[in-house]
Amino acid sequence: MTVKPETNFWKSLKEFLKNGKEHYLISRIESYATPGFPDCVVYHKDTGFFTLELKIVRRNKKGVGKVLISPLQLAWNTIHYISGAPVYTLVSDPGHRTVKLFPSEKLQELRDMDYDSVPGALYEGPLVNLELHKLLKLPNSH
Repeated sequence: MTVKPETNFWKSLKEFLKNGKEHYLISRIESYATPGFPDCVVYHKDTGFFTLELKIVRRNKKGVGKVLISPLQLAWNTIHYISGAPVYTLVSDPGHRTVKLFPSEKLQELRDMDYDSVPGALYEGPLVNLELHKLLKLPNSH
């Protein structure tokens, strides 16, 4: 059976966050009761809890990248972002072996625009260099 790219991304992220320099607790959420709920709830001692929506870039033959975001995902993240909740989107670009971390206020742009033209990433680079606790400005951050 072929493993979906999203599953591989989740497994890589989980391994990285659990066994990296910093210790995170991460739970993947599969919720049919609350459509649009983000893929992961994450906890770090310095940042507290936050959510991550995980996405994969799909590129056409011309190399134009698209991120598929459902209306329910957009609605859930937008309502929570506007309310001040710590909600983020982590996008994997397997062809370039990079990730980009966006505040979820960027979901509408990610949904509507070419992935490479969306500004405002908090981080861009290899997953192994991502330091979430330093990037996220959350209530418990020092």
